[in-house]
Amino acid sequence: MHGERSHVLSSCCDCEALDEMFDKMFKCERVPDTTIDRLVNTISDRCRIPSCFGSGAVKLRPDVITPILVVPTCLLLATLHPVMTFAVFLFMPLFVLLFHSLWRQRGKSRRTLFFYSWGITSVISSYLVFQFFVVAFREVLLWEILTVFTSMMIMFYFLYQTKRDPEVLIVSHRSRASSAVNKILYDQAPKSQENEQKVYSEEMVTVSLDRNQMVDDSVHWVDSRTSKVDVPARAGYCKLCEAYIAVRDHHCIWIDSCVGGPNHRSFLLAMIMFVFTGVYAAHLTLTTICTPKMYYDWFLLPNDCRWLYNDFLTAICFVTAVYCILVSSFMLVGLLYQFVLISQNVTSHELAHGQRRGQTRCCFFLKDNTHSRGFLRNWLEFWFIGSRVSNLSSVS
Repeated sequence: MHGERSHVLSSCCDCEALDEMFDKMFKCERVPDTTIDRLVNTISDRCRIPSCFGSGAVKLRPDVITPILVVPTCLLLATLHPVMTFAVFLFMPLFVLLFHSLWRQRGKSRRTLFFYSWGITSVISSYLVFQFFVVAFREVLLWEILTVFTSMMIMFYFLYQTKRDPEVLIVSHRSRASSAVNKILYDQAPKSQENEQKVYSEEMVTVSLDRNQMVDDSVHWVDSRTSKVDVPARAGYCKLCEAYIAVRDHHCIWIDSCVGGPNHRSFLLAMIMFVFTGVYAAHLTLTTICTPKMYYDWFLLPNDCRWLYNDFLTAICFVTAVYCILVSSFMLVGLLYQFVLISQNVTSHELAHGQRRGQTRCCFFLKDNTHSRGFLRNWLEFWFIGSRVSNLSSVS
């Protein structure tokens, strides 16, 4: 079969990777990851749309286009019947998890815009349904419409602030001994210089350790740098961004950006606005398509939600509202997780190191946390100091 096309798609696509994949499938053999990579690259290279700027056809990335097609299609299919709604909302997270699993198998160091595209498509699709279908019932007031729009724009603004410098971050460190602010710009060193020592200012590095004598077991506080003492305290290396991030929290695949000291506040504010916008828009939608009931003379809740699937208009509004509630609930869990970490002045990166070393209580609370200055001061430091400082100077 090698060298000969044995499938119908060969008449539409002259692609060696596609031939090899079907060869393996017909022989009930495992398709190599390299063949799948070549097939995806070929599809990405050949899926193009005309450009109006005279620069030729624009290449379409499959990981970007897939969510744009899948999310609206799933919402439309969910309007057919309550059983279909349940099936679609079960399929969507499984589809995302499947893609995440395949993506990690292809290599943990590869970045993808799939999750970012999924999130943006979900927000825009939900807002369009609200604007063109929910508002059409003429039950939503003008100030409520403006509130939804404004909160969504604020969320996008904080998202922009979070993604503005995703790879190379400027660390703002305020020394407790003086009010001077040192800004240090650092990135991953070339592989040939990994063993060379970097020099930092004394105000930035507040602890001195001997690399040859330092062992993980001898560290009694959570140092996210592990053996790399030549980078600032609380810094972490991101394999996806290929850079050291100041006060690194985690790499968020949903925004395709690292979260660290300089953009952690805008990330948290974007999460808050996302939850508020999703819950508020869903509340307005449900109280519009369902017969509402007034509680305590000021709060409306949906009361009678029968016959929602009788026509497309109410069905698409209901399905989108449920989708918003589910996604906002997922985001709320992440928001509560961030609340627990910030209250301790701990990052996700440091918590992961603490869990591996057995330095946690109840999985989410660090023992002997030298960074914590108390609940109130931790939050004041988070909001009013550009980059949270280390307290390692107090450790002898």
